[in-house]
Amino acid sequence: MSAKHLAATARKVGYLGAGLALAVSAAVVAATPASAMTSTEAAAANATLSLLNRERAANHLPGLQMSSALISSARRHNLYMAKYNTMSHQLPGEPVFTTRISQAGVPWHHAAENIGWTTNRTSAGATGLETAMYNEVAPNNGHRLNILSSAVRYVGIDVYLDAAHGKLWLTEDFADASGPVPAQAAAAPAAHNPVGHIDAVTALAGHQLRVMGWSYDPDNKILSLHQDIYIDGRMCGRYFGPVQRPDVAAARHVGQWTGFNFTMTTTAGRHVVAVYAINVGLGQSVRLSSSTITVG
Repeated sequence: MSAKHLAATARKVGYLGAGLALAVSAAVVAATPASAMTSTEAAAANATLSLLNRERAANHLPGLQMSSALISSARRHNLYMAKYNTMSHQLPGEPVFTTRISQAGVPWHHAAENIGWTTNRTSAGATGLETAMYNEVAPNNGHRLNILSSAVRYVGIDVYLDAAHGKLWLTEDFADASGPVPAQAAAAPAAHNPVGHIDAVTALAGHQLRVMGWSYDPDNKILSLHQDIYIDGRMCGRYFGPVQRPDVAAARHVGQWTGFNFTMTTTAGRHVVAVYAINVGLGQSVRLSSSTITVG
């Protein structure tokens, strides 16, 4: 029986922006012909993607699309793991996985990573790792949660056949944005600000508020945005919970998941509620509008 070892991590935070991403200094493995994915490795990665999407379909989730930027991030990490013959999400001279994904050009809001290795250096070895991840049981089910996350839409799957150590290394980098394709990467970056609207702010029982509306960023019309909610000028939280808005999608030619519907607790009294849509890329986050409401 072949050895199998797995590790998973995930992180949800607001996008840090291009300025900070460029300021991070970290060593990376340069892409060279010697480090490019072979046809055998590519076949194993594609088999793993097919299996992953069948697993998602079995749970009524849409399939993930491969992202060349995320594949690049995953490949670099596999090369580091092989170099040190160590399975870890961060190795000497390497940034954390969220920074790696940003350096690949992915303007993520939600990012996650699954890694593993096996001594079975075939496509069956790679899909065997994927099956082991999917079959995890709570509370030790971090890989499964990443695979079945409804917050991600893209994945970069890399398989590296490490002859020196007799291992197959697998890295799966997940994100809610795809990053640039080669033609886009050479173009000047856009710098549009988000647009959107608060449809309603409603007082609920138990000193709660419900805030509903929609927003999108013209620089990535498919990506669902985070929203910062301010009550009386003070930030009470950053929220992410995409809601389908076919009306907005049809009217503005954007993705289906542009809506938001958040519930939060506050104090009794009269409050001013403001919503800021969080920018993707080089523009600025914007205040959509505000509403005054009395909470009983």
